[in-house]
Amino acid sequence: MKSKTEIESKIINNERKSTSYIHPIVSNEYIAKLIAAYSNGDGGDIVFGIRDDGKNLEVKTFSFSIDMAEIKKSIEGSIYIQNDSFEMGKSNIFYISVSKSKDLIKVNNIPYIITSNGILEEMKLKKVFISYAHKDRDLADYLEKSLGVQNNLEITRDINVTSYKDSLSEFMQTIRKHDIVIAIVTSAYIKSLNCMYEITQLMQDVDYLKKLYFIIVNDEDAFFYKEENRYENYQANIYSTQNRIAYLSYWSVEQTKLEQEIRNANLRPALLGNLAQEMKKLDSVLPSVDDFLALLNDRVGRGFKDMYEKEFKDILDNL
Repeated sequence: MKSKTEIESKIINNERKSTSYIHPIVSNEYIAKLIAAYSNGDGGDIVFGIRDDGKNLEVKTFSFSIDMAEIKKSIEGSIYIQNDSFEMGKSNIFYISVSKSKDLIKVNNIPYIITSNGILEEMKLKKVFISYAHKDRDLADYLEKSLGVQNNLEITRDINVTSYKDSLSEFMQTIRKHDIVIAIVTSAYIKSLNCMYEITQLMQDVDYLKKLYFIIVNDEDAFFYKEENRYENYQANIYSTQNRIAYLSYWSVEQTKLEQEIRNANLRPALLGNLAQEMKKLDSVLPSVDDFLALLNDRVGRGFKDMYEKEFKDILDNL
């Protein structure tokens, strides 16, 4: 946060970076939006009593009172601000210095930002879907925590959205409503019907390749699992024809097993409703598994350790 001396220096030097000058007065709501915007960025200052014509700063005066308590009421999230006034010549100057917040700050449920041109705008959030197998939840925890520091991302993960009364199938179908999908690809992921169903839903979009980012888990990534959650052969191992054939064989066997179990159960048709739905889900997944494996094999996939050490920059730079 800036001191009185630093604010005065900004005015003298005609400095506009991360600074909004206001004269004569604006609404409390607009001030709240500016505070939210600077909080969602790297901080900034709001200076009252200075006229800015786009070229020069002219010292006027600020003779109004600002109800900071009222302004704070409309702000959602924890903000870090300091406000004070000082004399510059014969003029009274009031300022609010804002620090970056750890929260996504909103006004009337809308987040704001200051553009590089100093314009106040609504922040457009990118919706991110984390697709992973529950065996790999430790990796998903790391990923979610790392992405969580980005104020412009709204992260969707099953454990944060679904409750005991929610439909898992309906939740998985929401994958297409997201801007980005990050798949944590392991052997458990490729052998999970729910994970493959999520990917099948995504692949129905003509532009799914623009949305899909993936992390190919390899030998170096064991560290990210809690000891009690590590399991054998967790690695994706998708870069060989033999391993791809093994995955396809796995799914062929699973289909045969389910068909056989349904036949052996000898149930009346009225009792087969849910099982039939499961069979339909499996049937919808099978054609896409090979396409998905071929896609992974064709792209340069990075391991979790590599991505984590670079703070997932390869993904964030493309958002």
